Amino acid sequence: MKTGWRRPWGVPVLILGFGGLGVLLIGWLPLAVLLLLVRGDRRARMTRQVIHQAMRLYRGWLTLIGGCRFHTAALEPLRQSKPGVVIANHPSLLDALVVLAHAPNVVCVMRAGLLKNPLLALPARLAGYLPNDNPVEMMLGGRAAIRAGCHVLLFPESSRTRRASGGSVDAFHPAAFMLAKRAEAPIHAFLFRYDSPLLGKDDPLWSPPRVPVRLSVAPLANRPSMHAEPRAEAEAWHAAYRQALEVA
Repeated sequence: MKTGWRRPWGVPVLILGFGGLGVLLIGWLPLAVLLLLVRGDRRARMTRQVIHQAMRLYRGWLTLIGGCRFHTAALEPLRQSKPGVVIANHPSLLDALVVLAHAPNVVCVMRAGLLKNPLLALPARLAGYLPNDNPVEMMLGGRAAIRAGCHVLLFPESSRTRRASGGSVDAFHPAAFMLAKRAEAPIHAFLFRYDSPLLGKDDPLWSPPRVPVRLSVAPLANRPSMHAEPRAEAEAWHAAYRQALEVA
């Protein structure tokens, strides 16, 4: 695609991209009725598998329409990795969807408001996703999920990165590192990089991206030293991410 057409083509890509996601969410409803009939932990496992396959399909759709180019093979080892806490920087709305497309055994920690969204609430609750507004529920639920063999996806910034803050990554909340300690679980840390802004915190939805947007994911190379105090550990991880993004 010629460079001069990259941004104009972003308008139909946005429409087709959101349209494809809408079709998946609406098409999910008949499956949800069937999953409601399944009892116990099996229902959550089956729901996460359905979400995983749906996100794989959606990733393929974004590639087909020329919206994105994904270089995300670094996430593949999550399928065989020891259950733990998955963390990453959070520049785009796509970040969680990309992780879910690579591993079926992921429990997301979500913004509590999203669990009230009529289209997102049912699949999220059936999958056992956790709200971020109740620290006790999040810690107990996250530890139980890890012990049951799942990864817990938690973005330490708590929300998408604010580019207006002047930094490459916002301050980290200690919750992810507290959970890893209490569950005695490893931290699987990844670095997300987009070559053009896409659905970021400060990007209006009507602003077309320069497509195709190239997303690359890599493991965080320089992991910080362990700290006894979660807040100090959060600051150390934040510094490691800032350094990695400045070098990249």
